[in-house]
Amino acid sequence: MNKAQLVFKAIDVFGDAPQNAVHYPGIVRFPDISYTGDDCKYTVGDLYFKRTDLRDGKKHPVMLYIHGGGFIKGDKDYRVTNSEFFAHYGYFVFNIDYRMPPDVALTENFSDIIKAINFLTELSKDYNIDVDRIVVSGDSSGAYQTAMLAAASFDDELRTALGLPEIKNKPAALALMCGLYDLQQLLSGPRLFGVIPETASMILGFKVKNDMSNLGDYEYINFISPVHLVNEKWCPAFMTWAEEDIICAGQGPTMAQALADNGIVHETFAAKGLIRNHCYHLMLNMPTAKECMNRCIHFLNTVLKHEDENEEPIKSDENK
Repeated sequence: MNKAQLVFKAIDVFGDAPQNAVHYPGIVRFPDISYTGDDCKYTVGDLYFKRTDLRDGKKHPVMLYIHGGGFIKGDKDYRVTNSEFFAHYGYFVFNIDYRMPPDVALTENFSDIIKAINFLTELSKDYNIDVDRIVVSGDSSGAYQTAMLAAASFDDELRTALGLPEIKNKPAALALMCGLYDLQQLLSGPRLFGVIPETASMILGFKVKNDMSNLGDYEYINFISPVHLVNEKWCPAFMTWAEEDIICAGQGPTMAQALADNGIVHETFAAKGLIRNHCYHLMLNMPTAKECMNRCIHFLNTVLKHEDENEEPIKSDENK
């Protein structure tokens, strides 16, 4: 494990306890369901749902959740509370792992995500899942993957240019959480913990110079920043970001502007203060995180026309 991978692994390990401190009763978790039909240990997902939703005779929205981890680390097991939260509000949640650089190319990483959303049709044969109401969500690099999936879903020319498989199920809504959306700008910016050049080399699959001067040599450089790929066909989106994010500073507002410029229905929530930082929303024992997630579920329920008895009134702590 190199320095870059150690950094992102450490973020998960030290964040595990606070991010998974809250649990919801009555939630069922079926682990490690293969969405590729083979024995690859990375292309599996955990299905979460409320026990009472299994046989209530209603079709429920489904969320495909994509964990973050700097593109090169991360694991679905660090997103248990987040998955339980959405299941608590009547969503089936398919929280996935996927292959990552440097083991596979970035485009293969995209392909795994597409296979996962296509697999929701198979899940719908056994569970009360409505594939016309798919939410795709992710945090950090998972939010990037979410945005790239949207870009490929609503632009066949882009999907073909990247050599990606057909997307049979398109998202009906997005939840973009503390993500990065201009990858070229991020990789050209400050050297986070000194690992950005090393991380860029793994993500893009070739040796990136320390000064990033050869970043433009990547064959898909014009197709890897979803902020430049938004079009008027995109589905509604909820977005949150931390105003003083140590990793993705400034990326959220820029993406929100791209959504606005293309007339996409969206809602944003910005967390203020240094302690409310990157992926703060995962720490549901914090009032600001709870407010953000309540706003997210309210937005999703509204655009998907989903009603659930557990939805709570939104209470604002005004980031105090």
